[in-house]
Amino acid sequence: MIDCHFHVWTQDVSTPEKRAERAEQFRREAEVLGIDRTTLIGELGETVAECREHNREIAAFVEEHPDLFYGWARAHPGWGQEGVEEFRRAVTEDGLVGFKHHFNGTEVNITDPEFFPFAEAAIEMDVPIISHVMQNEEPYPTERPSEATSDDVVELATRYPELNLISAHISAGGNWEYRIKNIADHENVFLDVSGSNCEAGQIEMAVEHLGTDRVLFGTDTWLSVCAGKLDGADLPPEERAEIAYNFEKLLHDGVENRLEPDEVETRTETACERFASIDQPREETIVDAHAYLGRWPFHPIDATPEKLLSVMNRKGIDRAIVSSLGAVFYRDHEFGNRELADDVKGHEDRLVPFATINPTFPDWEEELRYCIEELEMQGVRLLPAYHDYEIDAPEAVALLEACADLGVPAMLVPALEDQRGRHPRVTLRHFEGMGQAKHWRANEGKIDDVIDLLLAAPETDVIVAGAWSAGERIIRETTTVDRQDVRLHNKVRSGETLLVIDDLFCYWTQNQGREIADSIGIDHLVMGPQLPFKTFESFYNYTDNLPVSETEKDRVRSGNVLELLE
Repeated sequence: MIDCHFHVWTQDVSTPEKRAERAEQFRREAEVLGIDRTTLIGELGETVAECREHNREIAAFVEEHPDLFYGWARAHPGWGQEGVEEFRRAVTEDGLVGFKHHFNGTEVNITDPEFFPFAEAAIEMDVPIISHVMQNEEPYPTERPSEATSDDVVELATRYPELNLISAHISAGGNWEYRIKNIADHENVFLDVSGSNCEAGQIEMAVEHLGTDRVLFGTDTWLSVCAGKLDGADLPPEERAEIAYNFEKLLHDGVENRLEPDEVETRTETACERFASIDQPREETIVDAHAYLGRWPFHPIDATPEKLLSVMNRKGIDRAIVSSLGAVFYRDHEFGNRELADDVKGHEDRLVPFATINPTFPDWEEELRYCIEELEMQGVRLLPAYHDYEIDAPEAVALLEACADLGVPAMLVPALEDQRGRHPRVTLRHFEGMGQAKHWRANEGKIDDVIDLLLAAPETDVIVAGAWSAGERIIRETTTVDRQDVRLHNKVRSGETLLVIDDLFCYWTQNQGREIADSIGIDHLVMGPQLPFKTFESFYNYTDNLPVSETEKDRVRSGNVLELLE
Protein backbone atom coordinates (compact mmCIF):
# COMPACT_ATOMS: atom_id res chain seq x y z
CA MET A 1 0.00 0.00 0.00
CA ILE A 2 1.22 3.51 -0.83
CA ASP A 3 0.02 6.08 1.72
CA CYS A 4 -0.55 9.49 0.13
CA HIS A 5 -1.08 11.42 3.39
CA PHE A 6 1.20 11.38 6.44
CA HIS A 7 2.28 14.25 8.72
CA VAL A 8 5.93 14.09 9.73
CA TRP A 9 5.18 15.73 13.14
CA THR A 10 8.71 15.26 14.45
CA GLN A 11 10.21 17.75 16.88
CA ASP A 12 13.81 17.48 15.66
CA VAL A 13 14.52 16.62 12.01
CA SER A 14 17.81 18.47 11.81
CA THR A 15 20.14 15.49 11.34
CA PRO A 16 20.07 12.15 9.53
CA GLU A 17 20.10 10.41 12.89
CA LYS A 18 17.03 12.28 14.10
CA ARG A 19 15.20 11.68 10.85
CA ALA A 20 16.09 8.00 11.10
CA GLU A 21 14.26 7.80 14.42
CA ARG A 22 10.99 8.75 12.72
CA ALA A 23 11.76 6.51 9.75
CA GLU A 24 12.29 3.45 11.95
CA GLN A 25 9.16 4.21 13.94
CA PHE A 26 7.17 4.29 10.72
CA ARG A 27 8.90 1.18 9.37
CA ARG A 28 8.02 -0.90 12.44
CA GLU A 29 4.37 0.04 12.17
CA ALA A 30 4.15 -0.22 8.39
CA GLU A 31 5.65 -3.69 8.22
CA VAL A 32 2.91 -5.24 10.35
CA LEU A 33 0.18 -3.41 8.38
CA GLY A 34 1.30 -4.07 4.82
CA ILE A 35 2.14 -0.42 4.06
CA ASP A 36 5.09 0.02 1.66
CA ARG A 37 5.59 3.77 1.67
CA THR A 38 4.05 7.00 2.85
CA THR A 39 4.09 10.58 1.59
CA LEU A 40 5.38 13.02 4.18
CA ILE A 41 3.85 16.42 4.95
CA GLY A 42 6.22 18.82 6.67
CA GLU A 43 5.78 22.11 8.47
CA LEU A 44 4.92 25.39 6.73
CA GLY A 45 7.07 27.93 8.51
CA GLU A 46 6.55 31.65 9.01
CA THR A 47 8.61 32.83 6.04
CA VAL A 48 9.59 31.60 2.59
CA ALA A 49 13.08 30.86 3.91
CA GLU A 50 11.73 28.75 6.77
CA CYS A 51 9.38 26.96 4.39
CA ARG A 52 12.27 26.18 2.04
CA GLU A 53 14.17 24.65 4.93
CA HIS A 54 11.16 22.51 5.88
CA ASN A 55 10.70 21.34 2.29
CA ARG A 56 14.39 20.42 2.15
CA GLU A 57 14.00 18.45 5.37
CA ILE A 58 11.24 16.42 3.74
CA ALA A 59 13.46 15.91 0.70
CA ALA A 60 16.21 14.69 3.05
CA PHE A 61 13.84 12.09 4.52
CA VAL A 62 13.15 10.86 0.97
CA GLU A 63 16.83 10.82 -0.03
CA GLU A 64 17.89 8.97 3.11
CA HIS A 65 15.00 6.49 3.11
CA PRO A 66 13.87 6.17 -0.51
CA ASP A 67 12.22 2.81 0.15
CA LEU A 68 9.89 4.40 2.70
CA PHE A 69 9.04 7.96 1.73
CA TYR A 70 7.76 10.41 -0.84
CA GLY A 71 7.19 14.04 0.13
CA TRP A 72 4.74 16.91 -0.40
CA ALA A 73 5.83 20.52 -0.89
CA ARG A 74 4.42 23.29 1.29
CA ALA A 75 4.07 27.05 0.79
CA HIS A 76 1.73 29.82 1.93
CA PRO A 77 -0.60 31.11 -0.80
CA GLY A 78 -0.37 34.51 0.83
CA TRP A 79 3.30 34.75 -0.13
CA GLY A 80 2.28 35.31 -3.73
CA GLN A 81 4.86 34.67 -6.42
CA GLU A 82 7.58 33.87 -3.87
CA GLY A 83 5.41 31.06 -2.56
CA VAL A 84 4.74 29.73 -6.04
CA GLU A 85 8.44 29.77 -6.84
CA GLU A 86 9.21 27.82 -3.68
CA PHE A 87 6.59 25.27 -4.70
CA ARG A 88 8.20 24.98 -8.14
CA ARG A 89 11.67 24.70 -6.64
CA ALA A 90 10.63 21.96 -4.20
CA VAL A 91 9.18 19.89 -7.05
CA THR A 92 11.93 20.42 -9.64
CA GLU A 93 14.97 20.49 -7.34
CA ASP A 94 13.90 18.41 -4.35
CA GLY A 95 11.78 15.90 -6.26
CA LEU A 96 8.70 16.36 -4.07
CA VAL A 97 5.49 14.94 -5.52
CA GLY A 98 3.15 17.95 -5.45
CA PHE A 99 1.55 20.56 -3.22
CA LYS A 100 -0.13 20.12 0.17
CA HIS A 101 -2.59 22.80 1.29
CA HIS A 102 -4.08 23.15 4.76
CA PHE A 103 -6.13 26.04 6.07
CA ASN A 104 -4.29 25.92 9.40
CA GLY A 105 -1.46 28.41 9.25
CA THR A 106 -2.68 29.97 6.02
CA GLU A 107 -6.40 30.82 6.46
CA VAL A 108 -6.64 30.71 2.66
CA ASN A 109 -9.43 28.71 1.05
CA ILE A 110 -8.69 26.80 -2.17
CA THR A 111 -11.24 28.98 -4.00
CA ASP A 112 -9.45 32.18 -3.02
CA PRO A 113 -7.73 33.88 -6.00
CA GLU A 114 -4.51 33.78 -3.96
CA PHE A 115 -4.56 30.00 -4.41
CA PHE A 116 -5.04 29.99 -8.18
CA PRO A 117 -1.35 30.49 -9.12
CA PHE A 118 -0.52 27.31 -7.18
CA ALA A 119 -3.14 25.37 -9.11
CA GLU A 120 -1.77 26.75 -12.37
CA ALA A 121 1.79 25.84 -11.39
CA ALA A 122 0.68 22.32 -10.49
CA ILE A 123 -0.93 21.93 -13.91
CA GLU A 124 2.20 23.18 -15.66
CA MET A 125 4.40 20.73 -13.77
CA ASP A 126 1.82 17.92 -14.04
CA VAL A 127 1.77 17.31 -10.27
CA PRO A 128 -1.21 16.85 -7.93
CA ILE A 129 -2.49 19.05 -5.14
CA ILE A 130 -3.79 17.46 -1.94
CA SER A 131 -6.07 19.70 0.09
CA HIS A 132 -7.39 19.37 3.61
CA VAL A 133 -11.17 19.02 3.11
CA MET A 134 -14.02 18.54 5.58
CA GLN A 135 -17.82 18.57 5.49
CA ASN A 136 -18.63 19.34 9.11
CA GLU A 137 -21.82 20.55 10.69
CA GLU A 138 -21.97 23.76 12.70
CA PRO A 139 -20.25 25.32 14.52
CA TYR A 140 -17.23 24.21 12.45
CA PRO A 141 -18.01 26.16 9.24
CA THR A 142 -18.55 29.34 11.24
CA GLU A 143 -15.47 28.84 13.39
CA ARG A 144 -13.28 27.75 10.43
CA PRO A 145 -14.43 29.85 7.47
CA SER A 146 -11.32 29.10 5.37
CA GLU A 147 -11.51 25.33 5.80
CA ALA A 148 -12.25 23.74 2.43
CA THR A 149 -15.42 21.71 1.86
CA SER A 150 -16.33 19.52 -1.08
CA ASP A 151 -18.20 22.49 -2.53
CA ASP A 152 -14.87 24.33 -2.68
CA VAL A 153 -13.28 21.25 -4.25
CA VAL A 154 -15.94 21.23 -6.95
CA GLU A 155 -15.42 24.95 -7.63
CA LEU A 156 -11.64 24.61 -7.97
CA ALA A 157 -11.90 21.42 -10.02
CA THR A 158 -14.38 23.08 -12.37
CA ARG A 159 -12.16 26.12 -12.78
CA TYR A 160 -9.11 23.94 -13.47
CA PRO A 161 -10.28 20.68 -15.10
CA GLU A 162 -6.67 19.73 -15.91
CA LEU A 163 -5.66 19.84 -12.23
CA ASN A 164 -5.30 16.54 -10.39
CA LEU A 165 -6.88 17.44 -7.05
CA ILE A 166 -6.94 15.11 -4.05
CA SER A 167 -9.75 15.72 -1.58
CA ALA A 168 -8.19 14.54 1.66
CA HIS A 169 -9.48 12.30 4.44
CA ILE A 170 -12.99 11.14 3.68
CA SER A 171 -12.94 9.70 7.22
CA ALA A 172 -11.88 12.69 9.27
CA GLY A 173 -15.39 13.46 10.41
CA GLY A 174 -18.29 15.14 8.68
CA ASN A 175 -20.76 14.09 6.02
CA TRP A 176 -18.81 11.66 3.84
CA GLU A 177 -21.89 10.67 1.84
CA TYR A 178 -22.34 14.28 0.72
CA ARG A 179 -18.67 14.58 -0.14
CA ILE A 180 -18.63 11.47 -2.31
CA LYS A 181 -21.70 12.39 -4.34
CA ASN A 182 -20.64 16.03 -4.64
CA ILE A 183 -17.36 15.23 -6.41
CA ALA A 184 -18.56 12.20 -8.38
CA ASP A 185 -18.88 13.99 -11.75
CA HIS A 186 -15.46 15.65 -11.56
CA GLU A 187 -13.00 13.22 -13.11
CA ASN A 188 -9.98 15.25 -11.99
CA VAL A 189 -10.84 14.88 -8.30
CA PHE A 190 -9.46 11.97 -6.28
CA LEU A 191 -10.50 10.96 -2.78
CA ASP A 192 -8.17 9.64 -0.11
CA VAL A 193 -9.61 7.28 2.49
CA SER A 194 -7.62 8.63 5.43
CA GLY A 195 -8.94 9.78 8.79
CA SER A 196 -9.72 8.24 12.16
CA ASN A 197 -13.40 7.48 11.54
CA CYS A 198 -14.19 3.98 10.31
CA GLU A 199 -17.88 3.96 9.49
CA ALA A 200 -18.69 0.92 7.40
CA GLY A 201 -19.47 1.57 3.75
CA GLN A 202 -17.27 4.61 3.11
CA ILE A 203 -14.83 3.03 0.68
CA GLU A 204 -17.56 0.94 -0.95
CA MET A 205 -19.67 4.03 -1.64
CA ALA A 206 -16.65 5.93 -2.94
CA VAL A 207 -15.88 3.13 -5.41
CA GLU A 208 -19.52 2.94 -6.49
CA HIS A 209 -19.64 6.64 -7.40
CA LEU A 210 -16.02 7.41 -8.34
CA GLY A 211 -14.63 4.08 -9.49
CA THR A 212 -11.57 2.39 -8.04
CA ASP A 213 -9.19 4.54 -10.10
CA ARG A 214 -10.12 7.76 -8.23
CA VAL A 215 -9.84 6.34 -4.70
CA LEU A 216 -6.42 6.58 -3.01
CA PHE A 217 -5.07 4.90 0.08
CA GLY A 218 -4.13 7.41 2.77
CA THR A 219 -3.89 7.49 6.55
CA ASP A 220 -3.50 11.08 7.77
CA THR A 221 -1.04 9.35 10.14
CA TRP A 222 -3.76 6.96 11.47
CA LEU A 223 -1.89 3.93 10.15
CA SER A 224 -3.67 1.03 11.89
CA VAL A 225 -7.13 2.44 11.47
CA CYS A 226 -6.80 3.24 7.78
CA ALA A 227 -4.98 0.07 6.82
CA GLY A 228 -7.85 -1.76 8.47
CA LYS A 229 -10.42 0.22 6.48
CA LEU A 230 -8.97 -0.98 3.19
CA ASP A 231 -8.35 -4.49 4.55
CA GLY A 232 -11.99 -4.78 5.59
CA ALA A 233 -13.70 -3.03 2.69
CA ASP A 234 -16.40 -5.16 1.08
CA LEU A 235 -14.68 -5.13 -2.29
CA PRO A 236 -12.89 -7.82 -4.31
CA PRO A 237 -9.20 -8.20 -3.45
CA GLU A 238 -8.30 -6.92 -6.93
CA GLU A 239 -10.09 -3.61 -6.35
CA ARG A 240 -8.56 -3.10 -2.92
CA ALA A 241 -5.12 -3.81 -4.38
CA GLU A 242 -5.70 -1.24 -7.13
CA ILE A 243 -6.67 1.38 -4.54
CA ALA A 244 -3.57 0.48 -2.52
CA TYR A 245 -1.27 1.57 -5.38
CA ASN A 246 -3.32 4.20 -7.22
CA PHE A 247 -1.18 7.04 -5.89
CA GLU A 248 1.78 5.83 -7.91
CA LYS A 249 -0.09 6.85 -11.07
CA LEU A 250 -0.01 10.50 -10.00
CA LEU A 251 3.75 10.74 -9.51
CA HIS A 252 5.74 12.84 -11.99
CA ASP A 253 8.96 11.84 -13.72
CA GLY A 254 11.08 13.89 -11.31
CA VAL A 255 10.25 11.57 -8.41
CA GLU A 256 13.42 9.52 -8.65
CA ASN A 257 12.38 6.76 -6.26
CA ARG A 258 8.96 6.08 -7.74
CA LEU A 259 8.27 2.46 -8.51
CA GLU A 260 8.78 1.08 -11.98
CA PRO A 261 5.60 -0.20 -13.68
CA ASP A 262 6.62 -3.85 -13.36
CA GLU A 263 7.32 -3.31 -9.64
CA VAL A 264 3.88 -1.73 -9.16
CA GLU A 265 2.35 -4.73 -10.91
CA THR A 266 4.26 -7.17 -8.71
CA ARG A 267 3.35 -5.37 -5.50
CA THR A 268 -0.28 -5.07 -6.57
CA GLU A 269 -0.42 -8.83 -7.13
CA THR A 270 1.12 -9.42 -3.70
CA ALA A 271 -1.41 -7.04 -2.13
CA CYS A 272 -4.22 -8.89 -3.86
CA GLU A 273 -3.04 -12.16 -2.30
CA ARG A 274 -2.76 -10.46 1.09
CA PHE A 275 -6.31 -9.07 0.92
CA ALA A 276 -7.62 -12.48 -0.09
CA SER A 277 -5.95 -14.03 2.96
CA ILE A 278 -7.39 -11.35 5.24
CA ASP A 279 -10.85 -12.29 3.99
CA GLN A 280 -10.56 -15.66 5.71
CA PRO A 281 -12.34 -15.85 9.11
CA ARG A 282 -10.07 -15.42 12.13
CA GLU A 283 -9.40 -18.52 14.16
CA GLU A 284 -8.97 -16.73 17.50
CA THR A 285 -11.93 -16.40 19.87
CA ILE A 286 -13.21 -12.84 19.41
CA VAL A 287 -16.02 -10.96 21.15
CA ASP A 288 -17.33 -7.56 20.13
CA ALA A 289 -18.30 -5.96 23.45
CA HIS A 290 -20.09 -3.04 21.77
CA ALA A 291 -22.47 -4.13 18.97
CA TYR A 292 -26.03 -3.13 18.07
CA LEU A 293 -29.20 -4.40 16.43
CA GLY A 294 -32.06 -2.40 14.95
CA ARG A 295 -32.46 0.67 12.76
CA TRP A 296 -30.35 3.82 12.76
CA PRO A 297 -32.34 6.92 11.77
CA PHE A 298 -29.54 8.76 9.94
CA HIS A 299 -27.95 6.11 7.73
CA PRO A 300 -29.22 2.77 6.37
CA ILE A 301 -27.10 0.53 8.57
CA ASP A 302 -28.09 -3.10 8.11
CA ALA A 303 -28.31 -4.20 11.72
CA THR A 304 -30.64 -7.16 11.50
CA PRO A 305 -29.58 -10.28 13.43
CA GLU A 306 -29.05 -12.11 10.14
CA LYS A 307 -26.81 -9.39 8.72
CA LEU A 308 -24.80 -9.03 11.91
CA LEU A 309 -24.28 -12.77 12.14
CA SER A 310 -23.24 -12.84 8.48
CA VAL A 311 -20.56 -10.22 9.17
CA MET A 312 -19.46 -12.09 12.28
CA ASN A 313 -19.16 -15.33 10.31
CA ARG A 314 -17.08 -13.69 7.58
CA LYS A 315 -14.74 -12.04 10.05
CA GLY A 316 -14.48 -14.91 12.52
CA ILE A 317 -16.19 -13.11 15.41
CA ASP A 318 -17.59 -15.62 17.88
CA ARG A 319 -19.94 -13.52 19.98
CA ALA A 320 -21.23 -9.96 20.20
CA ILE A 321 -22.80 -8.04 23.06
CA VAL A 322 -25.77 -6.32 21.45
CA SER A 323 -28.21 -3.58 22.41
CA SER A 324 -31.15 -1.98 20.65
CA LEU A 325 -30.64 1.01 18.39
CA GLY A 326 -34.34 1.72 18.77
CA ALA A 327 -33.93 2.12 22.52
CA VAL A 328 -31.39 4.89 21.87
CA PHE A 329 -34.05 7.10 20.26
CA TYR A 330 -37.44 5.81 21.41
CA ARG A 331 -38.96 7.99 24.08
CA ASP A 332 -39.65 4.81 26.06
CA HIS A 333 -36.66 2.47 26.11
CA GLU A 334 -38.97 -0.49 26.84
CA PHE A 335 -39.98 -0.89 23.20
CA GLY A 336 -36.40 -1.14 22.03
CA ASN A 337 -35.59 -3.72 24.67
CA ARG A 338 -38.57 -5.85 23.58
CA GLU A 339 -37.35 -5.66 19.97
CA LEU A 340 -33.91 -6.76 21.12
CA ALA A 341 -35.36 -9.73 23.00
CA ASP A 342 -37.17 -10.85 19.85
CA ASP A 343 -34.09 -10.32 17.68
CA VAL A 344 -31.76 -12.52 19.74
CA LYS A 345 -34.17 -15.45 20.01
CA GLY A 346 -32.51 -18.50 18.55
CA HIS A 347 -29.12 -16.78 18.53
CA GLU A 348 -28.37 -16.75 22.24
CA ASP A 349 -25.13 -18.67 21.71
CA ARG A 350 -23.75 -15.80 19.58
CA LEU A 351 -25.65 -12.64 20.52
CA VAL A 352 -25.52 -11.50 24.15
CA PRO A 353 -28.31 -8.97 24.93
CA PHE A 354 -27.66 -5.87 27.04
CA ALA A 355 -30.71 -3.79 27.96
CA THR A 356 -30.68 -0.06 27.28
CA ILE A 357 -31.94 1.75 30.37
CA ASN A 358 -32.69 5.46 30.72
CA PRO A 359 -32.58 6.05 34.48
CA THR A 360 -34.48 9.34 34.15
CA PHE A 361 -37.56 7.60 32.68
CA PRO A 362 -40.44 6.60 34.98
CA ASP A 363 -40.44 3.04 36.28
CA TRP A 364 -36.95 2.31 34.94
CA GLU A 365 -36.32 0.05 37.94
CA GLU A 366 -39.10 -2.32 36.88
CA GLU A 367 -37.89 -2.27 33.26
CA LEU A 368 -34.40 -3.18 34.44
CA ARG A 369 -35.69 -6.00 36.61
CA TYR A 370 -37.89 -7.36 33.80
CA CYS A 371 -35.07 -7.26 31.26
CA ILE A 372 -32.65 -9.10 33.54
CA GLU A 373 -34.93 -11.55 35.32
CA GLU A 374 -37.64 -12.26 32.74
CA LEU A 375 -35.91 -11.59 29.40
CA GLU A 376 -32.58 -12.95 30.66
CA MET A 377 -30.52 -10.04 29.39
CA GLN A 378 -26.99 -10.14 30.72
CA GLY A 379 -26.13 -6.49 31.25
CA VAL A 380 -27.07 -2.84 30.74
CA ARG A 381 -25.95 0.05 28.56
CA LEU A 382 -26.14 3.69 29.61
CA LEU A 383 -26.20 6.40 26.94
CA PRO A 384 -26.42 9.71 28.83
CA ALA A 385 -25.73 11.85 25.75
CA TYR A 386 -28.80 10.47 23.99
CA HIS A 387 -31.06 10.28 27.05
CA ASP A 388 -30.07 13.76 28.20
CA TYR A 389 -28.67 13.43 31.70
CA GLU A 390 -25.35 14.16 33.35
CA ILE A 391 -22.84 11.31 33.34
CA ASP A 392 -22.59 11.24 37.14
CA ALA A 393 -26.22 12.15 37.82
CA PRO A 394 -27.81 10.52 40.88
CA GLU A 395 -30.05 8.55 38.55
CA ALA A 396 -26.99 7.07 36.80
CA VAL A 397 -25.47 6.11 40.15
CA ALA A 398 -28.75 4.46 41.17
CA LEU A 399 -28.78 2.47 37.92
CA LEU A 400 -25.23 1.20 38.43
CA GLU A 401 -26.02 0.23 42.02
CA ALA A 402 -29.10 -1.66 40.79
CA CYS A 403 -26.91 -3.51 38.31
CA ALA A 404 -24.62 -4.58 41.13
CA ASP A 405 -27.63 -5.81 43.13
CA LEU A 406 -28.77 -7.88 40.14
CA GLY A 407 -25.24 -9.15 39.50
CA VAL A 408 -24.92 -7.83 35.94
CA PRO A 409 -22.33 -5.52 34.34
CA ALA A 410 -23.00 -2.11 32.84
CA MET A 411 -21.47 -0.30 29.89
CA LEU A 412 -21.08 3.48 29.68
CA VAL A 413 -21.31 4.79 26.10
CA PRO A 414 -20.64 8.31 24.72
CA ALA A 415 -21.63 9.08 21.08
CA LEU A 416 -22.29 6.30 18.56
CA GLU A 417 -21.10 8.40 15.61
CA ASP A 418 -18.75 11.33 15.11
CA GLN A 419 -20.75 14.46 15.87
CA ARG A 420 -19.02 16.50 13.18
CA GLY A 421 -21.20 14.56 10.76
CA ARG A 422 -24.35 14.55 12.90
CA HIS A 423 -27.79 15.30 11.53
CA PRO A 424 -27.96 19.13 11.52
CA ARG A 425 -31.06 19.12 13.74
CA VAL A 426 -29.70 16.73 16.36
CA THR A 427 -27.29 17.96 19.02
CA LEU A 428 -26.27 15.64 21.84
CA ARG A 429 -25.73 16.62 25.43
CA HIS A 430 -22.00 16.59 26.29
CA PHE A 431 -21.14 17.19 22.61
CA GLU A 432 -22.30 20.74 22.03
CA GLY A 433 -19.96 23.03 20.08
CA MET A 434 -16.48 22.13 18.91
CA GLY A 435 -14.28 19.59 20.60
CA GLN A 436 -13.92 15.82 20.83
CA ALA A 437 -16.68 14.56 18.56
CA LYS A 438 -17.25 10.97 19.68
CA HIS A 439 -15.36 10.32 22.94
CA TRP A 440 -15.75 11.79 26.42
CA ARG A 441 -14.37 15.34 26.51
CA ALA A 442 -11.66 15.56 29.13
CA ASN A 443 -11.22 19.31 28.74
CA GLU A 444 -14.88 19.88 29.65
CA GLY A 445 -14.77 17.75 32.78
CA LYS A 446 -16.53 14.71 31.33
CA ILE A 447 -13.75 12.32 32.36
CA ASP A 448 -14.06 13.72 35.90
CA ASP A 449 -17.74 12.81 35.73
CA VAL A 450 -16.98 9.31 34.46
CA ILE A 451 -14.55 8.76 37.34
CA ASP A 452 -17.03 10.16 39.86
CA LEU A 453 -19.71 7.78 38.58
CA LEU A 454 -17.41 4.78 38.78
CA LEU A 455 -16.37 5.63 42.34
CA ALA A 456 -19.98 6.28 43.39
CA ALA A 457 -20.92 2.71 42.42
CA PRO A 458 -17.73 0.80 43.31
CA GLU A 459 -19.22 -2.71 43.30
CA THR A 460 -20.59 -2.61 39.75
CA ASP A 461 -18.66 -4.20 36.90
CA VAL A 462 -18.40 -1.48 34.24
CA ILE A 463 -17.13 -1.29 30.67
CA VAL A 464 -16.23 2.26 29.64
CA ALA A 465 -16.32 3.16 25.96
CA GLY A 466 -14.80 6.37 24.61
CA ALA A 467 -12.01 6.86 27.15
CA TRP A 468 -9.67 8.20 24.40
CA SER A 469 -6.54 9.69 26.02
CA ALA A 470 -7.86 9.34 29.59
CA GLY A 471 -7.72 5.57 29.87
CA GLU A 472 -4.70 5.45 32.16
CA ARG A 473 -6.20 8.14 34.39
CA ILE A 474 -9.54 6.33 34.69
CA ILE A 475 -7.85 3.09 35.75
CA ARG A 476 -5.39 4.82 38.06
CA GLU A 477 -7.98 6.92 39.88
CA THR A 478 -10.59 4.18 40.26
CA THR A 479 -8.58 1.01 40.86
CA THR A 480 -5.34 1.99 42.61
CA VAL A 481 -4.44 3.60 45.93
CA ASP A 482 -2.60 6.92 45.48
CA ARG A 483 -0.09 7.66 48.24
CA GLN A 484 1.72 10.51 46.47
CA ASP A 485 -0.26 13.38 48.00
CA VAL A 486 -0.51 14.58 51.60
CA ARG A 487 -3.97 13.04 51.44
CA LEU A 488 -4.37 9.29 51.01
CA HIS A 489 -6.57 8.56 48.01
CA ASN A 490 -7.62 5.02 48.83
CA LYS A 491 -11.18 4.76 47.57
CA VAL A 492 -11.00 2.07 44.90
CA ARG A 493 -13.51 -0.02 43.03
CA SER A 494 -14.15 -3.68 43.85
CA GLY A 495 -16.09 -4.20 40.62
CA GLU A 496 -14.27 -4.76 37.36
CA THR A 497 -13.31 -1.67 35.36
CA LEU A 498 -12.78 -2.38 31.67
CA LEU A 499 -11.99 -0.01 28.80
CA VAL A 500 -12.70 -0.50 25.11
CA ILE A 501 -9.24 -0.61 23.52
CA ASP A 502 -10.60 0.51 20.14
CA ASP A 503 -11.55 3.88 21.65
CA LEU A 504 -8.15 4.64 23.20
CA PHE A 505 -5.86 7.21 21.60
CA CYS A 506 -3.26 5.26 19.67
CA TYR A 507 -1.40 6.21 16.49
CA TRP A 508 1.36 3.64 16.95
CA THR A 509 0.57 0.15 18.21
CA GLN A 510 4.26 -0.73 18.40
CA ASN A 511 5.03 1.89 21.06
CA GLN A 512 1.78 3.54 22.21
CA GLY A 513 0.23 0.08 22.29
CA ARG A 514 2.98 -1.03 24.63
CA GLU A 515 2.31 2.00 26.84
CA ILE A 516 -1.42 1.19 26.91
CA ALA A 517 -0.71 -2.39 27.89
CA ASP A 518 1.69 -1.28 30.64
CA SER A 519 -0.16 1.74 32.06
CA ILE A 520 -3.73 0.44 31.81
CA GLY A 521 -3.09 -3.27 32.03
CA ILE A 522 -4.16 -6.09 29.73
CA ASP A 523 -6.80 -7.23 32.24
CA HIS A 524 -8.61 -3.89 31.88
CA LEU A 525 -9.03 -4.04 28.08
CA VAL A 526 -11.78 -5.39 25.84
CA MET A 527 -12.53 -5.19 22.12
CA GLY A 528 -15.52 -3.15 20.96
CA PRO A 529 -15.44 -2.48 17.19
CA GLN A 530 -19.11 -1.41 17.32
CA LEU A 531 -20.55 -3.65 14.64
CA PRO A 532 -22.24 -3.03 12.29
CA PHE A 533 -21.42 0.73 12.45
CA LYS A 534 -17.68 0.40 11.98
CA THR A 535 -15.16 -1.57 9.93
CA PHE A 536 -14.03 -4.45 12.12
CA GLU A 537 -10.46 -4.65 10.79
CA SER A 538 -9.73 -1.02 11.67
CA PHE A 539 -10.15 -1.80 15.33
CA TYR A 540 -8.95 -5.38 15.33
CA ASN A 541 -5.57 -4.03 14.23
CA TYR A 542 -5.20 -2.38 17.64
CA THR A 543 -5.42 -5.74 19.40
CA ASP A 544 -3.87 -7.99 16.79
CA ASN A 545 -0.75 -5.81 16.55
CA LEU A 546 -0.23 -5.11 20.24
CA PRO A 547 3.39 -5.88 21.13
CA VAL A 548 2.36 -8.43 23.77
CA SER A 549 2.06 -12.22 23.86
CA GLU A 550 -0.75 -14.09 22.12
CA THR A 551 -2.02 -15.15 25.54
CA GLU A 552 -2.34 -11.49 26.52
CA LYS A 553 -4.01 -10.61 23.22
CA ASP A 554 -6.55 -13.37 23.86
CA ARG A 555 -7.46 -11.63 27.11
CA VAL A 556 -8.37 -8.54 25.11
CA ARG A 557 -9.99 -10.39 22.22
CA SER A 558 -12.41 -12.24 24.46
CA GLY A 559 -11.12 -13.45 27.82
CA ASN A 560 -11.76 -10.36 29.92
CA VAL A 561 -15.31 -9.74 28.72
CA LEU A 562 -16.30 -13.42 28.84
CA GLU A 563 -15.21 -13.55 32.48
CA LEU A 564 -17.49 -10.58 33.10
CA LEU A 565 -20.44 -12.53 31.72
CA GLU A 566 -19.86 -15.68 33.77
